[in-house]
Amino acid sequence: PTSIESYVSWRLQSIKLVSEHSAIFQFATDDLKRGTPHPRGRARMADPVTWHVTMLGEVGSNEEGPLPWIERDYTPISSALEWERGRCAILIKIYNDGLLTKWLQERTNHGNETNIWLSKPVRTLSVPSLVADDDDNFRPESVLLLLAGTGIVALPQIMAHRDPYKLLGIATPQYKRLQCPIDLIQSCREDDILLLPEIKEYCLEGLKPNLKIRGLRNYTLLLTKEKRGDGERLRPPFQGHFENETVDYKAMLKDVPNANIMQSRLNKGLVSDAIGRMDYPFRVVVSGNDTFNNAAKEFLEEFQVPSNYV
Repeated sequence: PTSIESYVSWRLQSIKLVSEHSAIFQFATDDLKRGTPHPRGRARMADPVTWHVTMLGEVGSNEEGPLPWIERDYTPISSALEWERGRCAILIKIYNDGLLTKWLQERTNHGNETNIWLSKPVRTLSVPSLVADDDDNFRPESVLLLLAGTGIVALPQIMAHRDPYKLLGIATPQYKRLQCPIDLIQSCREDDILLLPEIKEYCLEGLKPNLKIRGLRNYTLLLTKEKRGDGERLRPPFQGHFENETVDYKAMLKDVPNANIMQSRLNKGLVSDAIGRMDYPFRVVVSGNDTFNNAAKEFLEEFQVPSNYV
């Protein structure tokens, strides 16, 4: 089709492999109908939000329905300012049995010109409350991020609201900026550590003066062993193509005093220590697979964290 209502055609410009399982896909478009995450103008100020888009891929006949389309929601790791300039970066984990991601990988491998459809931006969380529904009455004094796997994609957008004028190109009132301490616990497999260079920079920013308005205060990286198998389903999709087959995370974080590495899953002790560092009232953002999300919420309930804090 030449057009789809509420969607814009984007062309794939480049792919950067970041692990044996994941890659950053860079898209571009000149279509002004792409909209903006932060509508403004005519005396209207931008509403500070994090946001996501829906991707449509024309995969052909598939088991999900009669139409030749597959749709998935993604949170771009590039900024709203980049979107307004017609550029978008999306971090995608390729699943060997994933209908859309496998299609995207195959198109890329064969060197075909790849076009996808992206919806106009949709609000995910309001800022600074970090809830889906706007809540001007809740302004956290600290934030705890519990992010697993590709759930880490929530981080860049949240951190951009430290300095929205510089990073997002929008002017917001002081009280609508995330100017409070932010701690991060990231859980992932050793062979799929995502956004580590960016996280290191956030940590170093957090060591500078004015802690409340800069970077990350504390960072904990939880690692589990990689899954290996002989079957096609378990073979990493970018095996043999990723230049840095192993990420030297220990060397990268060696001289970062507010970063900690543990071989562990999320557990009660870690959550208890993290809550103990929070200034009240605080916000907890949980994003990962169902197993991680359920475990995190159980721990928070056990420690009687108010439900409106999560």
